[in-house]
Amino acid sequence: MKKKILMLILCVSVGAFAAGCSNTDNGETASSGNSSASASASSSQAEEEIPIVDEDLPVSECVTLGDYKGITLEKRIRQVTDEDVEESISSALLAAVTDPDATVVEGDTVDIAFVGKIDGEEFDGGSSDSSTLVVGQGGYIEGFEDGLVGMKQDETKDLNLKFPDDYRATDLAGKDVVFTVTINAIMRPQELTEAWVQENTDYSTIDEYRQAQRDQMEAANELSAENDLNSTVLQTVLDNSEISQIPQSYITMGEQMHEQIYSSYASLYGVTLDEFIEQYVGQDTYDQEQDAYARQVAELALVINAIAENEGWTTEDEDYITRLDNRVENSGLSQEEYVEQNGQENIDLSINQDRVLDLVLNNATINEVMVDADGNPV
Repeated sequence: MKKKILMLILCVSVGAFAAGCSNTDNGETASSGNSSASASASSSQAEEEIPIVDEDLPVSECVTLGDYKGITLEKRIRQVTDEDVEESISSALLAAVTDPDATVVEGDTVDIAFVGKIDGEEFDGGSSDSSTLVVGQGGYIEGFEDGLVGMKQDETKDLNLKFPDDYRATDLAGKDVVFTVTINAIMRPQELTEAWVQENTDYSTIDEYRQAQRDQMEAANELSAENDLNSTVLQTVLDNSEISQIPQSYITMGEQMHEQIYSSYASLYGVTLDEFIEQYVGQDTYDQEQDAYARQVAELALVINAIAENEGWTTEDEDYITRLDNRVENSGLSQEEYVEQNGQENIDLSINQDRVLDLVLNNATINEVMVDADGNPV
């Protein structure tokens, strides 16, 4: 969790964070798991917590930098297997079942509509006009997916279920619930033929299509490995440094970023931040996560600013101006609008993060390692 959080810290500060939810977090039917924006207590909080001070001290009085040039890093690239390729192709082959007598079986992908009621009353987040799931994957509360087996398209059925006692939304935990479910569509993979390939893709043969799928997946894994490597860089320079004190202003910045992340999630669910916290997180959990996250933000920001100062970077040098111009151009805003929207301090910090990444990577020894799905070298 820690590495992923660190990579969010400065991205979110300039509006690059786009919250996303899987189907298992759609509405109130998911059986477990927290919001992916959640932060666990970080190991960056040492046994003796770094003191927070009210003064806006220079970073040189807060940070002692360690090595950040000439370090050795590992870039771990997820191997694409034949099974991965076939699973991707099977997903692309999904098509609606046209047989009116066909019934849902485990492994089918179904599109459903559902309305959840407790004591006869609908509850927030418990309904959807269209939600897709793979029956049997276990993303919904116990009994929900089993109840879909045997249903036909357009059939409606009441599922009398119960939320787990440890359900994440405490106001629903342990309560009886009735989900009225309608099967909108049943989908199963079609047969992979050259005719299908020619009709539905830009390729002429199955082999060409299969190779193209592999190439796309390998490119995606390469990008993921690069993102993970960037996260490792930030974690490494943080671990190599010593922080003696944290100005309160840095903590406040982290708290604001944490709130922005959760506000993004809340907007996706169509609720206010307070409603999202109450329904999906809990105030105590939110407060604990915010404290841990804010400290992570503060520590990393201090180290990044310390490196910038050590390197003599300013907001007036050519590299900074070029990076800022690129960001403004990509945003489609004027520079004044871009600064107003994101805040000059956040922009400066985010640009310095990118400069630190480039500096460290350009001076590092990077060993590439191919790994399997479990992260083991292959």
